[in-house]
Amino acid sequence: MCGIFGIENNETASMFTFVGLLTLQHRGEESAGITSNNDGINYITHKSMGLVSQIFKEKILNTLTGKVCIGHVRYSTHSESTLLNAQPFVFNCIHGNIAVAHNGNITNCETIKKELAQSGSIFNHTSDTEIVAHLVAKSKGFSAGDLIKNSVSKLEGAYSLIFIIGNKLVGVRDPFGFRPLVLGKNGDSYILASETSAIDAAGGSFIRNVNPGEVIVMENGKITEDIYLDKKEKEKFCIFEQVYFSRPDSVLCNKSVKNARVQMGKYLAKQMKDIKADIVVPVPDTGIFSAQGFSEESGIKFQTGFIRNHYVGRSFIKPSQKMREVTARLKLFPIKDVIDGKRIVLIDDSLVRGTTAQKIVKILRDVGAKEIHFALSCPPVISPCFYGIDTPNKDKLISAMKSNEEIKEFLNVDSLTFLDINNMKKACCTDEHDTTKFCCACFDGIYPSKITDK
Repeated sequence: MCGIFGIENNETASMFTFVGLLTLQHRGEESAGITSNNDGINYITHKSMGLVSQIFKEKILNTLTGKVCIGHVRYSTHSESTLLNAQPFVFNCIHGNIAVAHNGNITNCETIKKELAQSGSIFNHTSDTEIVAHLVAKSKGFSAGDLIKNSVSKLEGAYSLIFIIGNKLVGVRDPFGFRPLVLGKNGDSYILASETSAIDAAGGSFIRNVNPGEVIVMENGKITEDIYLDKKEKEKFCIFEQVYFSRPDSVLCNKSVKNARVQMGKYLAKQMKDIKADIVVPVPDTGIFSAQGFSEESGIKFQTGFIRNHYVGRSFIKPSQKMREVTARLKLFPIKDVIDGKRIVLIDDSLVRGTTAQKIVKILRDVGAKEIHFALSCPPVISPCFYGIDTPNKDKLISAMKSNEEIKEFLNVDSLTFLDINNMKKACCTDEHDTTKFCCACFDGIYPSKITDK
């Protein structure tokens, strides 16, 4: 997934970028980096493996001088989890020094890379973002906006990109708008970020979303260019942002993520109107608001059944299955007095591989749960995502490989309920009739864009 943040025209740009990345830490925990520009020519970059708070101490931030900064937190999908692939990338070309940070997944990366290699390009990274640097270097344009517009025209798939070009901060979003990118302002400084919560944390005010296919250029506190890619598509925003990835206090599709999740829980309760249970228990943290909605709609008491160790990261976005399993064991601890002898509706956001859920159910059984009715606030994940979520192989998706009855037996639960796909869409937007703007490929197998690389 990754998280990106950029700010221009600010004397303390690196500090605001640090704050923004801390707020976006949930989007990637493998590496983090910040690049600053002091004079329009020279760039200063610091990046490392690990968490933002571990990497950027005051001494480091003081070296990142300059009024324009971009930052990145990484969760690898297309390429390896190594320092080599940590972003931002800084490159020198005929257009000068340019820095880039990317959220998304370019689906024709290998095809473009092969073409570039045949024309003499040399690659130092395995990240798909590197091809963007090569395309920019080969691009022509009379302005920064034209340069970026022309360079991304060959890309397919998901890309929200932030660049530093001289003293300019540039943002671009793919024509489908798969991944989020929002615009804000703090005083005379414009901000670009993956989520509105990062703008809030940096003391800014949210202005609007960067539109699908939009290229926006900011310099010295002014928007100097605002142009669009020639290719126009119907918006297909990733609905998994509301289901799982985004922070509850962020606003997506004109609706807070928290409210969308509460609504998902209410729809789940309507689907399970005949369920008999004593308590509703969320899997923290992403299941909390759906469980609240379920409780409000059903009248079944909401209870905190787990204590979460917040010093352990999100298990889904760990780069290996072994690490995900270790994280799951360390992350959740049951409250026996709450669970023992109870009929429980257990609410989680999604079921991807199933191994973590199986361990959570076992934890509840071990402390005396009488019945466990497992409910998910999204439909079964049946298809791989090629737009930035780490589900590349269908054989890793439990709902693609097993029937609901088989999953129920695998998890050892008394019942299993998934949120209906139409209910999920209605929960995620302010207008229940405007449900066509979402990409639901992981749930319905319908990919909005061409997938060139097989």
